[in-house]
Amino acid sequence: MKLKSIFSNLKDNNFMIYLLQLVFITGLSFVLSPCKGKGERPKEVPESARYNRKANVYTAVVNGKEMGWYETGALVSATEVNEFGIVNGKSEKYEYQTGAVIATGEYKLMERTGVWRWNFSDGTPYYEMNFTPGVRKKQFWMSVLEWGNENGPYIRYFKNGRVSERGFYDGGNRTGDWVKYYPDTKIESKGSFLVDKKVNEWFYYYPDGRKEAYERFSEEGALEYRATYYPNGTIWCETKKENTFCT
Repeated sequence: MKLKSIFSNLKDNNFMIYLLQLVFITGLSFVLSPCKGKGERPKEVPESARYNRKANVYTAVVNGKEMGWYETGALVSATEVNEFGIVNGKSEKYEYQTGAVIATGEYKLMERTGVWRWNFSDGTPYYEMNFTPGVRKKQFWMSVLEWGNENGPYIRYFKNGRVSERGFYDGGNRTGDWVKYYPDTKIESKGSFLVDKKVNEWFYYYPDGRKEAYERFSEEGALEYRATYYPNGTIWCETKKENTFCT
C-alpha cells in the first residue's frame, strides 16, 4: 500500500489520529523529562541539573559553562555558553571512567567551528576535522546542528600515532582525494570522492603492496568496472555493467 493511501486511511480514523498523537507526546515528554534518572542524584551533580534520559547525562550551566555528568557523577563535558545560555565557545569532552580528554574544539552559536580533535580513551590522537559554521551541503533526513558542516581537511590515526586515513570535506560531503593506510604506512586504498560518492579510478592493495582490486566510476558515482586480483596478480573476478565473472 502506498504511503499516501495509508495516511489517507489514518485521517479517516479519529481514534488512530488520537492514538498517534498520544504516543508522540508521551515519547517526547519521556525524552525531555527533567527527572533524576536511576537511583539517587550523585553528590557531584548540582540540584539545578536536569537529567536527559536519551543521552543518559545530567546537564546544568555552571559559571558560564554547560556541564554534563554521567549518572555516576563523572564529568563528561564542559562547554562555554553565551549570556543567553546558548553553546558558544570552547568545549571539552571527557572519558567518563578515566577523565581523559577525548574531544576538544569550539562552537559558534551551537555549530562546530575550526579544528576539532578527538582522542582515544587513553588521550592519544584519534582523528581531527575542520568545521565551518553555516556551510552545509550534505543532505540529512532531519536537521542536525552537531554534524553536517565538516569543511576542510580530515585525518585519522592508528593507536601507534601513524596516519590511518586522510581526506577532505566540503560542507559535510567527502570530496577530492582520499587515502587509507595500513599500520605500517603502506597504502590500503586510494581514490576520489565527489559529493560523497566515489568517482573516477579507485585502487586497493594487499598489506604487502600488491594490487588487490581496481574500480572505475562515472562522474555521477555509478560503478562502471571492478576487478579483484589474486595475490599473484591474476584476475579473480570482474564486474562489467552489473555482470560479474569469476575464475
